[in-house]
Amino acid sequence: MASVPRVSAARSKKLRSTSLLGRIARRVLIAAASACLLLLSQPGAMAAQAPDYVLGPQDKLRLKVYEWRTTMNAVFEWTSLNEEFTIGPSGALSLPLLGEIPAAGLTTSQLARSLGESLKLRIGLAEAPNIAVEIVQYRPFYIIGAVNRPGEYPYRPELTVLQALSIAGGLLGTGEAGLRLGREIIQSAGESQYSEAEANGLLARKARLEAELKGLDRIAFPPELDARKNDASIATIMRQEITIFEARRNALRTEIEVLERLKGFLEKGMESLEAQLKAQQRERDLMRKELEGVASLVGRGLAPNTRQYELERAVARLEVDRLRLETEFLRAKQDISRTEVAIVEARNKVSNEAAANLRETQTKLEQAVAKVGTAQQLLHESRYTFPQLLAARRQDSQSQPVYRVVRRSGAQAQEIVVAESTRLEPGDTLKVELPLPDLLAPTPPAQAARTGTLTR
Repeated sequence: MASVPRVSAARSKKLRSTSLLGRIARRVLIAAASACLLLLSQPGAMAAQAPDYVLGPQDKLRLKVYEWRTTMNAVFEWTSLNEEFTIGPSGALSLPLLGEIPAAGLTTSQLARSLGESLKLRIGLAEAPNIAVEIVQYRPFYIIGAVNRPGEYPYRPELTVLQALSIAGGLLGTGEAGLRLGREIIQSAGESQYSEAEANGLLARKARLEAELKGLDRIAFPPELDARKNDASIATIMRQEITIFEARRNALRTEIEVLERLKGFLEKGMESLEAQLKAQQRERDLMRKELEGVASLVGRGLAPNTRQYELERAVARLEVDRLRLETEFLRAKQDISRTEVAIVEARNKVSNEAAANLRETQTKLEQAVAKVGTAQQLLHESRYTFPQLLAARRQDSQSQPVYRVVRRSGAQAQEIVVAESTRLEPGDTLKVELPLPDLLAPTPPAQAARTGTLTR
């Protein structure tokens, strides 16, 4: 029995120790909470929360609308509204059941409350349904100027100028610019050569069409081509056009010769028919005289009636033959007229085709000459102007880029100078400029002075 009090005392001591630890732990927690509250109450202890994103046109949203229905003891999903919608240019969302709902200028939570109240009033609900608005895709911002990849990019909240610059590939550096410059020189040189070859071909074609239109025996090439006829490419172009010219001229000559031979054959046939008609006319006249004599004898009873009948039938057959010969004569004359028309049409066809092709060739030639001038100008800038700008940029390496933001407010737009840490807004256009010293502009390359004249 003596051990029982000792056990109770030990247990009591253990309970007191546990209670003491609990009090100490509570005091530590209270102190920590007080310290947190003190830190939170200090100004600048935490960064200020960023303002909520304000919706605008081109923002793409996903809606989720749910309602708890006690009668079904289940959550009802509004499937017709649980879709993705884009805010239109007017700043409104076009939704089923609700129609046009203003969204521009609101945050997602404000829009959710507005949609809930609109559904409540529209459907006649006791309580507004639960609506969640999620931004699927932000409206874009734009970056132009001295960056490696200018263009349009999706916006994201708290986007700074420096972050936008990194999205666009950074500032236009001399290394990347050098690679781009090399590609531009190769591309411009190729386009210049191609455009010049195209223009030369059109010049030669124009000369050939003019020779066809005038009915000349040879092509009179323009001086700018004739002076370079020893050039292999120019000689090939001229030889091709001469081949086409001779082939078309020979084809026309052959066609006309065939038609002329046909016309001569028909004319000989007409001469033969005309001779037959004259001979038949003489035979018919003799037969009629004989018929008149026999008729007189029959009238006096000196000749039988059968002889008169035979002569009358012979005269009738001669009339039929005369009509047949006249018909063949007229048909031959008609065939000759058709042949003459075919000869005229063959010549006119070549002239009309030449005239139409000449107009088309002239238009293409003007476009080709313009392309040559543009390509030469681009090639000149790639070879001379831009390298000088890069050299000046390297000499002036201490200069810092200048950032400007074009921001629209209502119907007006303003341009402001910003820093790298400035936050952009949706729809902003960031302009990046690299200051360069003034350079003496080189003399531009010679241009084509008039249509159809090229310079190398």
